[in-house]
Amino acid sequence: MKIPRSFEEILEHFGGLIDEVTARLLESYAEGKAVKVSEALSKSGRVVVEGKVLRVFPVRHFDKNGRKGKVGSIIIEDDQKVRVNFWNEAAEMIEAGDIVEGVRVKLRGYSRGGEIHVNSLSEVEIFLDFVSVSELAEKEGERVNIKGFVTGLGEPEKAREIYISDETGRVRVLLENESFYFAVDIGTYVEIYNALVRDSTVYVDRNSRFIVGE
Repeated sequence: MKIPRSFEEILEHFGGLIDEVTARLLESYAEGKAVKVSEALSKSGRVVVEGKVLRVFPVRHFDKNGRKGKVGSIIIEDDQKVRVNFWNEAAEMIEAGDIVEGVRVKLRGYSRGGEIHVNSLSEVEIFLDFVSVSELAEKEGERVNIKGFVTGLGEPEKAREIYISDETGRVRVLLENESFYFAVDIGTYVEIYNALVRDSTVYVDRNSRFIVGE
């Protein structure tokens, strides 16, 4: 039996048991094509959405009626914000630190009760979108991901300021956490996620992720 994939095939297959909005969502899911978050939340059922991760919450373990499991959640934003719950196997991605604020994700999940639920690792794609130093002037007031090599260090007494460079330029980076300052040296490669751009400076605060490379 052929699995219905197109809008017309899905409507015919369900024989009037679903409406056109639900049929469109099923079509998008079958094709792996993302829909807007607002559209995904308009009905219960299988959906594909894509958005930027704004917040990551810790994974919690539970034991309900003798059944053990775990769940973590994130907030993503497309045309609106939505909480996405990662259950059991999928929650391992949060535990491993693979999903951080600032990355973009594409999710195949289930829309129910104003939230989206994901159960499998195979239902999650992660995209690391970095901006170059030369593009920062266009990102004033926004949060960005940036990578480069440390080419300058501020005074150790303050332990708050470093400079990083890529092939397009050099930028000042202010660190809320001074341990990041002592974790790097001239020439260290770093990746910074979800940092705030303000007044030609990159601010790494508690909502940012600072990763030191080799």
